This record gives sequence, structure tokens and C-alpha cells, in this order.
Amino acid sequence: MFTGLTIQFLLILFPLAGYVCLLGYLYSSSESSPENNGPQNMLRAAVLYGVYQVLTIEVLSLFKAVTAVGLVLAWSLLIAAFGVWTFRRRPAKLHFPKITLPKDWPSWLMFTIIVFTLVITFTVAWFTPPQTWDSLTYHASRIAHWAQNQSVGHYITGIERQNSMSPGAEMISLGFYVLINGDRLACMTQWLAMFFSLIAAAVVARHLGVPPFGQWLAAVITATITIGIVEASSTITDYVAALWVICVAAELLAYWRSDWHKKGNQTRPLVFISLAAGLGFLTKPIVLPYMVVFAIVLGILLIRRTGVLGTIKWAGVAVTLVLLINAGYITRNLRTYSSFSNPVDFQNHMNQLLTPAGVISNVVKSFGLHAGLPFNSYNKWLDLQVLKIHVKLGIDIQDPRTTGDGVFAIRPPVTQEDLTSNPYQAYLMVLTVPLILLSFRRMGKIGVLYTLLTAAAFIIYCGLFKWHIFNSRYHLVFFVLFAPALALFWGQVQPRPVGAAVGVALVILAWPWLFSIDSRPLIPTSSSKISSSILSVSRERLAFANLGPDSSQDFTEIVQRIQANSCNSVGMMLWGDDPEYLFWKLLGAPRNNLRIEWIVSGAPSDRYRPTDFQPCAVICRDCTQSQNIRGNLFAGQYGDLQLFLLP
Repeated sequence: MFTGLTIQFLLILFPLAGYVCLLGYLYSSSESSPENNGPQNMLRAAVLYGVYQVLTIEVLSLFKAVTAVGLVLAWSLLIAAFGVWTFRRRPAKLHFPKITLPKDWPSWLMFTIIVFTLVITFTVAWFTPPQTWDSLTYHASRIAHWAQNQSVGHYITGIERQNSMSPGAEMISLGFYVLINGDRLACMTQWLAMFFSLIAAAVVARHLGVPPFGQWLAAVITATITIGIVEASSTITDYVAALWVICVAAELLAYWRSDWHKKGNQTRPLVFISLAAGLGFLTKPIVLPYMVVFAIVLGILLIRRTGVLGTIKWAGVAVTLVLLINAGYITRNLRTYSSFSNPVDFQNHMNQLLTPAGVISNVVKSFGLHAGLPFNSYNKWLDLQVLKIHVKLGIDIQDPRTTGDGVFAIRPPVTQEDLTSNPYQAYLMVLTVPLILLSFRRMGKIGVLYTLLTAAAFIIYCGLFKWHIFNSRYHLVFFVLFAPALALFWGQVQPRPVGAAVGVALVILAWPWLFSIDSRPLIPTSSSKISSSILSVSRERLAFANLGPDSSQDFTEIVQRIQANSCNSVGMMLWGDDPEYLFWKLLGAPRNNLRIEWIVSGAPSDRYRPTDFQPCAVICRDCTQSQNIRGNLFAGQYGDLQLFLLP
């Protein structure tokens, strides 16, 4: 007999079957095109999956039908369409990618490292609930609101980022959340982004002319990005953004190397560049500099191959597809904020000193985030050098025009997720780039140009966005893109065991992040925020890992009082950076008889105030005991929070 929980998890088979159908269609309809091999089609199927999920949710939202039934029907339509297409192709056979196993021991060693890192990160992702601070404030909270409202439309909130920030990754996670009626798969969106990014790194390496061993090495280099390892088991969104960007790079290279005289080879990469770019913009603004650089290269290629009119045509197609994917998000923001995004978001993140000194300052400080090593004397010396550079630039190292949260300093590597750096690969880049340039002829024109373009895009990123102490996670896009460039050299260096040694060294150095992330350790250490392995700790306890036991007790007692009053309509009056999602989790969301709404005034989202909401409990920060909040009276103080209940 199937239990309700089993049935819910069986619903995940529908989007999984949808992905398989997309993959079967792509591979069976393009086998004559040499660039459309299995790995490239796996990426294209992932892009189509993302586009179909986004457009489906946008359409369902119009009817407030983002429900398990609505999503199952949507995926069933896709599966049925594939069935009809397959039936009409008889007696043609369906084709799927064949798994190509390594052919020599260095490649087998790289393959083993890849499987090892994927298994470890999957395990951590499976046991970990949303716990990153940004997830608790807006990533996971907005998903809970959407599921409750059965729509991704804007709603009243005291945390405006829940409405205004790019929603692409969360729209994919929303499907998992609704289908299984919970957050058990909350981290799987990021883990899947890591998995497909490994494939993408190998595909890009192949397009750069790297031999099979180097392609495996490219995947290893990507798998051992320390900030990537941390993000693969989190509910923030940087790995999803990185995936779409490297998909754009893979398609651009596929077009570059294709036999462009054949129409099929010319069209398909261009379409997928546009679709992946649209998903990238929908996921995170940090993709902009990378997209601009790739767009310039693509424009040059198009002019040479199709002429000015052909380039204009394809530019129109690209803009149309990007706008189609982002239309719902942009329309909602224009209505709420009269802008593409909340102007406050731009002010907090955009560099306001667009001068050579401002750009150099942010480039140096950005590298400084990854420059620290476990040697205090070296870190202090390097810190002094950065300060001297800023003195010569005539700019304050903490200039608020270029600097956001945190105080700059060269810090040793840590396993705390918000401050995780990627030092070992950063230094490998410093070593490798000169070697690539010195080996220009052997590396090939495309490989060298790809290396320089990726580096240039990172410099543009540093010029556009402020430095924050947590910016290392925004650099994940760059590290993922640069992994194939590292494999370009180390995947071809002789003797081959040298390149294999690089892969082994990287996984050994990544060991602390694989097993002992501070807030979710498989093997706890003295710096761990919980004293036991995640294998033996409840998900509720893990959710509070970044807050501490006092907060856990306060939140739990508040929820217990609400439940004791049989209250299912809860109002929120919190600050703009409070971990709202913890209340959703403790109150048992998602469930049909639970309703949680914000009570705010004067905010841009105040226009979405529900007229039919009467709370029987209000959770507040900085309220006074004498307040009467819609008939709810003071019922207790819990740390910094106050609870109000109907008498």
C-alpha cells in the first residue's frame, strides 16, 4: 500500500519523465549534427526543462493553479506530446545519450573523484533543510508564500526582496516544494545545478580542444570548487546562475566550431544561447557581465557568417526569447516598483565609483576574498599590500561607493558558508594563465581567447558590483566558467599524471568543505555550529544551525502557543532581514488550513494587502505590550520577539 508521503514523492516522477522526454526528443531529432552529442543534449534538455517549468508556472499563476494537480497536468501534457511525436515517427528509433566511460587510469581516477564529490554533496543536500540566512529571509520564504497563494504574483511583505529579486531558481524549487508538499528536496535545485555544471565544464573543455582526460579533469576542477561544494547543499541560487551561464558558453563554442554552412548546425546553438541567457537573467543579475562579453563575441561571429541583416534577425529572436522568459517577473516589478527591480536593491549592490580606481579597488579586493591561506603571517603581509595599493589609488579601502557589508581583510579559509572562499583554485589560476599565454600555439586560439574573455568578464563584474564580505559566492559563476580553461593546460600537460595530481590535490584540499561545513557537518569539528553529524540531527534542529539554541527555543515556544490556541491565521510584523521561513517550517507549512500574511504599511507591496485576512496570532519585533493589533493582545515576550493573540 502507498502512503500519502510515498504518493507525494512519486509525483516527482512527472518532471523527471518530462526531462527524459526532452532529452529523447533532442537526441533523436539531431543525431545527424556532429556537435549535438549526448552531454550537449543533456544540457539542452536541462535548459528546456527550466524554460518549460518557468512558463508553466507563469501560466498556472494566472489562474492561481500552482498546485500539485496543476503541475502534474502540465508535465503530463509534455509527456503526452512526446508520446504523439514518437508514435508519428515510427518506425524510426528513439536515441538517448550513451554513457562514455574513461579509457585510461588517470581518467578513471578523475571519474572516481567526480562520483565521490557528487555522492557526498548529495548526502548533505538530502539531509539539510533551508538554513542559510538569505534562504530563511527570502529564498525559501517566497517559495512558501507562492505555494500558499498558488501563484508567483507579488504579495504584501516586509521583506521586499521576496518580491523584487530575480525568481528563476526559486521557480524551479517551487515545483519540488509543491509536488512533495514540503522542503525535503529544497537543496536539490542547487545540487542538480552542480551536477549539470560538471557536464557543461566537460563540454566546454571538449569544444576548446581538450582531450578526453582533460574533459574529466575539467569536471573535477568544477566539482572541487569549495564555494561550489558549499552551495550544492544550500538553497541560495548562485549555482543555478552559474549553470545557465556555462550553458551559454557551451552553446557559443558549439556555434563557433560548427559547420555553419549547414542550417541545422547554425540554428540550434543560437536558440539555446537565447534560452539559457533568458534563464540566467531570470536567476541572478550577476550574470550580466558574462552575457555581455559572450554577446559581443557572438555578434562578431554572426556578422561574419550571416551579415548585418542576419545578425539583426537573430538579435531580435534572442531578445524575444529572453523577454518571453522574463516577462512575468519584469511586469510584476514594473507594477510594484515602477522599475525592473526594487531601486533599493540596485543601490545596495551597484558600484557607484565607475572610475579606473574604483574598478581596480574592487578587482583587488575581490581577489583578496580568495587569497587568504592558513598562514597568519602571510595573510597579514598580503593585507598590507592591498592597503598600499589603495593608498596609491587614492581611495579608501572601505569607500562606501565601492564597498557594501563587512570590513575588508585577508582571512584564512573557513568552512562557514557565508565566508567560504576558493583559495586553492584561485592560486592555480594565477599560475596557469601565464602558462596558457606562453603556450599560445599549443593551447589554440579559441582556448586562449576563452580564457581571456572569462577573465575580462570577471573584471567587468567587479567594476559593476560593490564588494561585500560574502561576495565569494557571487564569484562561483566565474570559477565554474574558468574550470575548462584550467583543464585546457593541465589536461594536456605531459606526463599525464601531472594533470591527475592536480585533480587529486584539489579534492584533498576540499576535504573540510566536503565533510565539515560549519552549519551542516557530516563530520563535526571544533568550529561546527552543531556538535553532531547531520545524519543524527533532526531537520528542525539543522534549520536553526545558523541562529543558535536560544532562538530555536524562542521560535518553538511561540509556535507552541499559537498551536495551543488552535490558530491557523498568523500575521507577521518582523524586520526586513528576519528568518521568516522558520515560522513556516515550525507551523507545518505547506498545509491547506494554514495562512501566513504580513502586516505592514507604507511598503511598495502594501498595494497587495489582503482584505479578507484576520489573524488570530501576530508575531512581532519591536512592538509594545500595549498595542492592539487587529484585535490581538500581547501574550508574551520571547527573546526579541513579541506574540499577540486573540483574547
